[in-house]
Amino acid sequence: MAAGGTAGKAAGRAAAAEPMRERILAAAVEVIRARGITAATTKEIARSAGVSEGSLYNHFANKTALFAAALGEVTATARTAMAALAGSAGKGTVEGNLTRLAAGMVRFYGELLPMIGPVLADPDLIAWLRADGPVHAQQEAAGGAADPGLPPGSPGGPPAGPPGGPAAGPVLGHAALIGYLEAEQRAGRLDGGAPLPSIAAALLGGCQQHAFLIRLAGPEAVAAAARLPEAPEEFAERLAQAVLAGHLPS
Repeated sequence: MAAGGTAGKAAGRAAAAEPMRERILAAAVEVIRARGITAATTKEIARSAGVSEGSLYNHFANKTALFAAALGEVTATARTAMAALAGSAGKGTVEGNLTRLAAGMVRFYGELLPMIGPVLADPDLIAWLRADGPVHAQQEAAGGAADPGLPPGSPGGPPAGPPGGPAAGPVLGHAALIGYLEAEQRAGRLDGGAPLPSIAAALLGGCQQHAFLIRLAGPEAVAAAARLPEAPEEFAERLAQAVLAGHLPS
């Protein structure tokens, strides 16, 4: 009875905290997108969310937990797209499935690149991420065993952020795409000799390149000089055709 009561109280606390937590998370995503993750401050996030800076720590154990949860919100888009792709193996067409994935990934990279750009120039921060620093920082702030009934990143709750940590996420996404291509190859919908890791790299790399060029040069310059369509759907269709050229059964 006591265990059930404890679980019920934890669920009640989580439900009560959710609306303000969601507002804070949305503000954090917007501020990090505008400033980059290294320049964003909790003061600006609190102002954007319309709450006091101190109240952030009623919902997140520390700044690391808040930023990890914000990145988790953004990367959830890519995880959902990869999960949908895995479920589409053997259905529709390979080209159509990759087109849908690519359109989603162009939008995802368009959101992610401005958020993490400064991180790529900081070797110490990259080393910390590779060592799963955010998870360790959140666990230290929790001061003991995490309560799974609390929201991720909250005081005493489980760590927040993308599974495997922010440094592992891109590699896991690449591996998931290879897994989908392998399933299609086993089904006879891709040639047996197709270089699947390279196809995955070409597709995801093309999506990053489009997002990068649009962000840096603007859509007009991209259309005129790079001769790429601005619309993610049209670009994704052409990209899927290009990476699959010569690798589909005749």
